[in-house]
Amino acid sequence: MTADPVARAVLRRLAELRPPDDPLHAFATTVLTGEATLRAAATHPAFTEALQATLEATLEAALHEAALDDARQRTVPG
Repeated sequence: MTADPVARAVLRRLAELRPPDDPLHAFATTVLTGEATLRAAATHPAFTEALQATLEATLEAALHEAALDDARQRTVPG
């Protein structure tokens, strides 16, 4: 288990929000129960794939939102 309270809070939230069959739910509960350290769980292939996919989706959404903001700012009379 990680000693960092922020990391624990994020892991608890992942466990709450993700369905039980989701790899990120399994990742969070694996660390929270002490089955594996955060580092060990993050390097497990199944969890690595899930973390990578989530990161890519989050970055894509952020880039899309930034592009929308940029377009909105260009259309607002200044």
